[in-house]
Amino acid sequence: MQDGNQNTYLVEVNDPKSADLVGKMMVWGMVSVGILAILIKVYGTVIGWYHASVAWLTEAGQYAASFWPF
Repeated sequence: MQDGNQNTYLVEVNDPKSADLVGKMMVWGMVSVGILAILIKVYGTVIGWYHASVAWLTEAGQYAASFWPF
């Protein structure tokens, strides 16, 4: 039984701007992490190519210098 003088209210607070802001922050965070991951991969690749080309040039220079008569 419910007393007629006693009312129960349910107040639901729904802030769509706050939820939208949190969603946007999460998306931008994931995008930033993705961009950083791509930059790290590109940096590693470029450094690998640099080391490989320096090693190749060093070996080619030593090979060419081996023909020097002095």
